[in-house]
Amino acid sequence: MSTAVKSARVEIIAGALEAATAEMCASLIRSAYSPNIKERADCSTALCDMAGRTLSVATHAPAQLGSTLTLIPALIERFPVATLKPGDVFFANDPYLVGVTHLNDCTAAAPIFIEGKPVAFALAVAHHSDVGGRVPGSESGDSTSIFQDGVRLPPMRLVDGGVRRDDVWEMFLLNSRTPHFSNGDLLAQLAALERGRIRVEEIFARYGTQTTQAAIERVLDATEQRMRKRLSEVLRPGTYTAEDWFDDDGLSDTPFKLAASVTIDDNGVLFDLSGCPPQIGSGKNVPFTHTMATVIYCLKAVVDPTIANNDGVYRVIKLNAPEGSVVNPRPPAAVGSRNPTAVVLADVLLRALGQAAPVRAMAANGTFQGTILAGMDKERGRYFVNYENFAGGQGALPTRDGDDAMHVTMTNTSNLPIEAMEMEFPLRVERYELVAGSGGVGRERGGLGVCRDYRIVGDGIVLATRSSRQKFAAQGLDGGGKGSLGAFILNPGTADEKKLPGTGSEIPLRNGALLRIVTPGGGGYGDAQARDAAAIAADRRAGKVSG
Repeated sequence: MSTAVKSARVEIIAGALEAATAEMCASLIRSAYSPNIKERADCSTALCDMAGRTLSVATHAPAQLGSTLTLIPALIERFPVATLKPGDVFFANDPYLVGVTHLNDCTAAAPIFIEGKPVAFALAVAHHSDVGGRVPGSESGDSTSIFQDGVRLPPMRLVDGGVRRDDVWEMFLLNSRTPHFSNGDLLAQLAALERGRIRVEEIFARYGTQTTQAAIERVLDATEQRMRKRLSEVLRPGTYTAEDWFDDDGLSDTPFKLAASVTIDDNGVLFDLSGCPPQIGSGKNVPFTHTMATVIYCLKAVVDPTIANNDGVYRVIKLNAPEGSVVNPRPPAAVGSRNPTAVVLADVLLRALGQAAPVRAMAANGTFQGTILAGMDKERGRYFVNYENFAGGQGALPTRDGDDAMHVTMTNTSNLPIEAMEMEFPLRVERYELVAGSGGVGRERGGLGVCRDYRIVGDGIVLATRSSRQKFAAQGLDGGGKGSLGAFILNPGTADEKKLPGTGSEIPLRNGALLRIVTPGGGGYGDAQARDAAAIAADRRAGKVSG
């Protein structure tokens, strides 16, 4: 067989692995029961080999890019390879044991057998609406321990040789305020794993075990080679630094600084986060694998977003995130509200990488503002949890304006349609619009944030908030202006108007109250005096600027 044919076969197998995970993810979304997955697509799927190396990841949530890094070794440590059986499904959610981002990101994993031997694992990660803990939604920046975040699950058998373990299933549902959602989402995860099993078996059957496994090695090596080539083409060697501030530590108004040093040389890229502070006493700590996901995302976004998500990419990265820091906490630190921290960290990393690749630099982003509205739905006779992240404005780039209303970097989940939300929950949307003038000025304008008004139409509903950039705006680049700040406002324009904290939990909302969510704008790029006159006129016609 010629080298060209062999190379073609490797490409075919690489494409088949990526197609398999994409199909798994589509199956998970189409089969899911909760709006969190079927509408917002807060989920991921992956294939790993028996050593735990990532072969392919399909994700709508970049925060979950690190969810495959430590899961398989942790699973096999508890369930040796010799004990695995066809039809097994394992389940886990503890970030300190298996590397998911927080307890809501529950992972199902199934071994795939070829000729009686396990050759790979299929994985399905799904953000479940509630996994217990002190607050509805199981995610709060003011929790002080992971024990407050929800039920912690080490790797355990959920399905034993094709037979569902009802004791484990019931235990998980019993700890959820929304078992009706979680039950359907668990079934969707199993369906996704089945898709993965079928597709991997087809690949091995078509090309043979030896050829397929040899091709996988070449796929990973080729990804590494391509990543190294693109690094040399895009990034200038050197060391670059950046920093930004996070609004509060979750327990007080005290802000904390996130800092990074990025070194590019012939060995790859070293991300040094030793300038970040020690772990804090709230849920705003970022688990190590989530920090690694942030690094992977930012590097790929700048260097080449089209490169496959597999172990070959990870080989060019070195990460120094000191244990016991806010970006690599020790248990039992709470981590439920880790993503707002990671989104600001992503801005820091992108600013440093932008110095190494100025044509791909980007001003800081207007980060998402998150809410969890929860309580009894009297019409349906069950508890509800409405988990939403609201998009801010993207930072401007050297060649174009930032996108308006864009879920940036580590969020990237879909907008929850108003119609779907109102069908599911006792809430009504009365306003949803771009905020004029919220993007930072510049030669290229920062993206606009949004305003969304909720009318509360039930009794006993409570609110949890998580956010950033309500105090420290998204900064511009090369003379560009900063974006506007975000805010949570209760009953705006009335005598009862009240600004709510950016981090809070179990805030009571009376029936008929109006909750306004305002998201921050992105930073601008370049001198505003150099902005094209036609672009200024277009902004005015579209109502995107004030005045």
